[in-house]
Amino acid sequence: MGEAWFIGEKRRLFTELIDAPFEQIKTTDLSVDILFAISSGTKSFGHREEWDEWFKYLLPDLILRCQDFKWFNEMLVQNVVTAFMSIYWNGINEEYEGFRGDVISSLSHCLMSEDLWFESKVKNTQTINLIPVFLDLYKDGKDELRLGWNAAKSDENLSAMLFFCLKYLTPEEIRTWTKSIFLITSEHLRGAFMIWLLGAYDILNEPIVLPSKIVKANPKIDWDDFHLLGSRYGSIDAEHPPDKDFNDNRHFLPSENVKVFFEEIHRQMTDALIIDWAESFAKDNFILESTYNIPELLLSKLSNQSI
Repeated sequence: MGEAWFIGEKRRLFTELIDAPFEQIKTTDLSVDILFAISSGTKSFGHREEWDEWFKYLLPDLILRCQDFKWFNEMLVQNVVTAFMSIYWNGINEEYEGFRGDVISSLSHCLMSEDLWFESKVKNTQTINLIPVFLDLYKDGKDELRLGWNAAKSDENLSAMLFFCLKYLTPEEIRTWTKSIFLITSEHLRGAFMIWLLGAYDILNEPIVLPSKIVKANPKIDWDDFHLLGSRYGSIDAEHPPDKDFNDNRHFLPSENVKVFFEEIHRQMTDALIIDWAESFAKDNFILESTYNIPELLLSKLSNQSI
């Protein structure tokens, strides 16, 4: 497989995909070079057998490594999701009987792996809180403890997976999946989900959801390489007329999926629930600070919107 760069005397070929065991390839090389080449190449030049077939070949190993941390709290799953969407833009083809089911039962469950969650006892109480590693505190480049998500931006790992499920689940699966989000008793996840929902709300309420709109969200809901979604030759907001080999920007998310998602959001996220979650955030100063003003803003938005 080669890089998505054809100008120059030499074009880099990723011979390490053949010469070395997959587990020996650095996580940063997978994200910055290999998966970036697949996503950027498909966006710029359309679907080519070179990138399509190599991604399908690598997918089982990528799923096994999608929980690898690239740096701080950023996981490889972000780049895997972007590349997967680029290759399977119009839905998951049955590469073999049961392929879609295998993808949904593995990749879409990535963040729910038992290895990524731990139990923590709330101080001076008998309460046990579930904390996902990717949403917990970490030391940044200045050796200071912080959360990677706050009132200005959603967690990138979570955002990538939420959009993945919105794109590939069936409407009935969307209904069950959305209900399941509200069953998770984790202040960290609830806070991060609230931030994402506030940022995604207006974008998802558009008649056609375009990938280019993600960058305009407030709070931010983007993730690594998300700007490579769709095509310059797509539709509506594209630079050039549509071409059959390019991903059509209009097909980013199925409208029926978004509709069902919002039906459940309005059904599950009541005023009382938002207030209850907001009160629970006060148990942790980091979560309280990271969700500053978010419950109030989301309460106002949901109250002023109808399905």
